[in-house]
Amino acid sequence: MEIQRSTPYGILIILITVLFSCSYYQHKEDAETIRTDSLLSIYIDSIAVNPLKVVSILRDNQRNVSDSLNYYYLQQTISRCYYFGNRIDSAFLLTDEILRYIEKQPEMNNRLRKLSGDTYNSRGVFFQEMNQWDSAIVCLHNASEALLQANVQNRLPAIHTYINMADSYQHKGDYGWAGFYYRKALFLSDSIGMGDKMNYSIYSGLAKLYLELENYPLSDSYFKKAEQYWDKGNEYEQYYFANSRGNYYYVTKEYDDALIWFQRANTIVADFSQPIYRSIVEGNIGEIYLLKEQPDSARLYLERSVASFGQTVLQQPGTKFYIDGLFASLALQENNLQEAARLLEQPYDTLHTDLLYQYYHHKRLEELYRKKKDYAKAYNYRKKADLCGDSIRNMKTENSIRETDFRYRQDTILLKKNISITRAEAKAYQWKWIAWIVGLGFIVVVLLMVCVVFYFRRKKELRYKQQKETIIQLRMAVVRNRIAPHYIFNVLNSVMPIFRRYEELSEPVNLLIDVLRGDLLSSEQLAVSLEKEISFVRKYLKLKMLGDSNSIRVEWCISADVSLDTLIPSMFIQIPVENAVKYAFNADCQTPIIFIGIEVKDEELHIKIKDNGIGYNFGAHVGDERSTGQGLKILYRTTELLNTHNIRKMKFSIQNQQSSLREDHGTCVSLIVPLNYNFAL
Repeated sequence: MEIQRSTPYGILIILITVLFSCSYYQHKEDAETIRTDSLLSIYIDSIAVNPLKVVSILRDNQRNVSDSLNYYYLQQTISRCYYFGNRIDSAFLLTDEILRYIEKQPEMNNRLRKLSGDTYNSRGVFFQEMNQWDSAIVCLHNASEALLQANVQNRLPAIHTYINMADSYQHKGDYGWAGFYYRKALFLSDSIGMGDKMNYSIYSGLAKLYLELENYPLSDSYFKKAEQYWDKGNEYEQYYFANSRGNYYYVTKEYDDALIWFQRANTIVADFSQPIYRSIVEGNIGEIYLLKEQPDSARLYLERSVASFGQTVLQQPGTKFYIDGLFASLALQENNLQEAARLLEQPYDTLHTDLLYQYYHHKRLEELYRKKKDYAKAYNYRKKADLCGDSIRNMKTENSIRETDFRYRQDTILLKKNISITRAEAKAYQWKWIAWIVGLGFIVVVLLMVCVVFYFRRKKELRYKQQKETIIQLRMAVVRNRIAPHYIFNVLNSVMPIFRRYEELSEPVNLLIDVLRGDLLSSEQLAVSLEKEISFVRKYLKLKMLGDSNSIRVEWCISADVSLDTLIPSMFIQIPVENAVKYAFNADCQTPIIFIGIEVKDEELHIKIKDNGIGYNFGAHVGDERSTGQGLKILYRTTELLNTHNIRKMKFSIQNQQSSLREDHGTCVSLIVPLNYNFAL
């Protein structure tokens, strides 16, 4: 069989086929990723309004997703739907599952980092919902770090993370860091041209921040900036703005304007599946009616607020304290002093109660005891209210100073960046010369690489030539070994009619002809089927032991799961068996046995030829007239040659089993061929 060298055109066709296959699978993966991202972008604005419907759609799509990463992207959005559907525990469980999946990945790519950032961001929002601000900040910092490392063009998740971080710090009362992250979000939004989409939320947050710092002119200016983007915000962002604007007018005591914005917010949240938003807004409306001294309307909205909150939320100390305070104010307006006293004189935890709520609590107690004409207690609660008021003012002053300091530092950083840009432009011309030098260096490196490629190509050609010469030598050796059998085969065919007259000679001669024919065919083929190799070996053994069938016992053990169509190198069973028959047994061997075992293990064909003879001694039969010395060389060189064309290697080995134990001796020849092994050269 002649081995032909692959032409450049053949190599090109193989490369194109491989690249096409890779690009097909890559295209399939990319198409699924694009489809997943498109689906999420379509339903992102519907999560807060109709979360259960979005969950149903995403679950249906999860069943058709083959890539695990896309599956967990959908899972992350489902966790947000559970949050908006008031299933916070389920939302936490899903984020736990996603983070465990990310931790198990051997390496992080940009898409995994983005998933990590989005998941930590959602988890931070869940902690915000539970008023666990420190845990929320930790998660949001993790989200920020992951999104910073993810080299993605879409910077919207990073902006959302900064906004959520600012909101967490604001709820903690750390207004300096709150302002820092709001401005960081604003800078990033403006720098990537996302102002129309993101500035609505950022300006609303800054307006609320300065409202709490009692900087009303600055707060009002940010509210007016945010209101310009009203039509560009989703329903949740519109609710947040309307409720915050109502709080602004509440604080500035413009109650009619506050009522307008709270009613507007109430209209927006009417379709929200999460009742807590409706509870908050209706509680605010009830408080405005209290301040407008309209107790009937106040009671209506306060009772609706309580019904929307539900018993689970009302059991939380902060919420209960807030609602009880509003009903106490209502009782004071209605001169129901007994009900007011019942609500106000309940014990509460000062450590977990907002200082502003404590201030209002003491003011209501002052009013209660003034109406009861217990002026001593009224005066006592007035002093407590003044102390709370002083603490609130001091805290706001301190945070206002801190926020101003942060703002100044951010402005200074921006100024330094502008100076750096100007200096960089001044040095641009100097870098042109460096660019020319680098370009020339690059050309030199490319030329060197071309030379290296040609060198290795030439080296490969020489190696190929050496392999071809080795194959020719092996073929010549085989031809020399087969000349005599070929001649005998032709002679026997010509005299076969004479032998047929003698019945006792017919079978041995036919058997000899079959063996010679198989021997010649095997020598001309690089690989044969397992069935042909076994058939040839059986005929050889039958011919060899024709005179004395009990001289050597042959045991075959072929597993049922072995396919006889499996290809193996030709003569790889024949030569070891032939060597065992010739050299393995001496006169001292009482029960000579040759064992031939064939089985499939771990996607590999395992062949073992064992005997209980004198053992293997390399070079012991060099002077033996029966030995040509080429059989094992052919097997070893054939194995080496074929392995150069396969990733999974074939293994051929000979082991001497001789040991100190009398029954443990002989030779074991082992051949392991991976299934689907390539025998083409």
